[in-house]
Amino acid sequence: MRAVTINLPEPLNAQMEQLARENGLTLSDFLVEVSKDIIMQEEARKQFYERAGRGRGRAAEALALLRRD
Repeated sequence: MRAVTINLPEPLNAQMEQLARENGLTLSDFLVEVSKDIIMQEEARKQFYERAGRGRGRAAEALALLRRD
């Protein structure tokens, strides 16, 4: 594992430490979890826009599928 040093404003650091404690985590583990969440959100955003791009111009086709009995 690689160590990274970051400079946090004191108020932000205090909030993050509090959240980590509330979740039973060390600050380091909390930052790892937050980082994972950010990466997952970014991947979901990219996938959404990729799928939206594939569907662009196909609204009539999609609506026809919804109208099926």
